[in-house]
Amino acid sequence: MGTMRRITAPIEKKYARKVAAYARISMETERSPKSLSLQISYYSDLIQSTPGWEYAGVFYDSGISGTTTRRAGFQEMLQKSRTGHIDLILTKSISRFTRNTVDLLTTYRELKRIGVEVRFEKENISTFSADGELMLTLLASFAQAESEQNSQNVKWAIRRNYARGKTNSHWIYGYDWDGYRFTINESEAKIVKEVFDAYLAGISPDAMACRLNQQGICSRGGGRFYGSVLRRWLENERYAGNQMMQKTYTTRIGSSLQARNTGELPKYWVEHCLPAIIPADTFNAVQAEIARRREVGWARTPGGRFGPLTHLIHCSECGKHYHRRTKRKKSGSTYKYWWCETATKGNGNPCKAKQLREKTIMRIISTVLGKEKLDSEDIITGIDHIDAYPSGQLHIVLTDSILIPVDYVKIRKEC
Repeated sequence: MGTMRRITAPIEKKYARKVAAYARISMETERSPKSLSLQISYYSDLIQSTPGWEYAGVFYDSGISGTTTRRAGFQEMLQKSRTGHIDLILTKSISRFTRNTVDLLTTYRELKRIGVEVRFEKENISTFSADGELMLTLLASFAQAESEQNSQNVKWAIRRNYARGKTNSHWIYGYDWDGYRFTINESEAKIVKEVFDAYLAGISPDAMACRLNQQGICSRGGGRFYGSVLRRWLENERYAGNQMMQKTYTTRIGSSLQARNTGELPKYWVEHCLPAIIPADTFNAVQAEIARRREVGWARTPGGRFGPLTHLIHCSECGKHYHRRTKRKKSGSTYKYWWCETATKGNGNPCKAKQLREKTIMRIISTVLGKEKLDSEDIITGIDHIDAYPSGQLHIVLTDSILIPVDYVKIRKEC
């Protein structure tokens, strides 16, 4: 006969729920820091005073639109949720969380899958409720539509100002903006003039940036100067007192990417709209020199993904340019070399072209030009092109049409 035994049920342990909050303001004004601090204080007090809740932090973003999820505070909160540090997220409204329907639903589904609840106070919605996704979809669509309408209103105002000759860009190195007009910042304008004069004297933007950094001169933001930035200065018509407005435009709401305006929208040319730092004749001379250097070879002005050797070396067999490649040794170190475009396509090496190590090429050019320290500008202004032969012979043609034959194989062995 069976027996019955009385046992005591195990005591259920109660775990505190890890609760966080998210706050955001889209535009920084004199009043907005106070508004943001009030939100942070409110949620901090609420979480820490609620029994059964464990404070997991208040995450926030300031001056960032809700149409994008590329927000530092927002992404930090999501990462904490993924690692199990958050069980519940409180936020004021759907529009504070995000104004993009797709982003909202993507985030909602991920958080729900890992067991994290989100509560929207204004709409009184929980993502754990039965009709949560339906209500979120409807309300997020309204928030997105409102954001799109606001964006259209802002764009309309900006373009109306363009048509009236008013700029929307008030941050220009070399100038100060007092809310009504541009005035020349003498200390910065001095640097701008040096960059233009140096370019006409044959000094590359990269070399000039290096010189400014070595002198301890900082950009307006306190950082270093870069050749890419100085190149944009050289083509900036505002330094000559004029302005072409709406050269670029934002392709879609929430995107920070700017597309070049090639006729999609009207452009506006405004003359004498700010005091000139660079005289017109100097500015025009720089534009002519930029055009000349680009004519020497496509993208031959060094910078970005291009260098002084770009489109400089030609294959004697197929006429294609040599391309720059990287090779990794067994030791893990790497080196750069140049090879015929035909060979880099992965269909063999029909031209029998040799791989030319960049270090050796630069040493040869340095010897040919008689330059102990070789500058990018020396290559651009001193060499017209280089013909590479399968035998390893190089024909270096200077800009004054002098041809200098070089045995690359022999020099490579000596190196």
